[in-house]
Amino acid sequence: MLRTIDLVVIGLLIGGAAFTYKVKQDSETAIERVSKLERRIAAEKDAIDVLKADWSLLTDPRRIERLVERYRDQLDIAPLAPEAIGTVADIPPRPAMPQSLPDTSITDLIEGRAVDRETTGSVPVPMPSPGVRQ
Repeated sequence: MLRTIDLVVIGLLIGGAAFTYKVKQDSETAIERVSKLERRIAAEKDAIDVLKADWSLLTDPRRIERLVERYRDQLDIAPLAPEAIGTVADIPPRPAMPQSLPDTSITDLIEGRAVDRETTGSVPVPMPSPGVRQ
């Protein structure tokens, strides 16, 4: 006759086998899903490469120039003169460089000592109320 301990061990063995089978099935499903995603990613990368090649062909300046020459009458356009964009006088002047840098150390800058607030443009730090610790 089977003892109680034998029944418990047989139950544990069957449970362990069922758990192992479930883990194996889950891992195979995950591996299959990953491989499908990798194939989709590769296909998308290939599509991106094809689109980049198409874009480079469509935006080739020589091709656009040929199209403009072919359809010049229908488009009613003329070559753009550089003066239409702007002149050299329209370029703003370069900002003036400061003559000298202030004599402050990095520690002074970090701690906020001896810093010319107008030069740095920083906002002054509010003073703490008496009796308040920082």
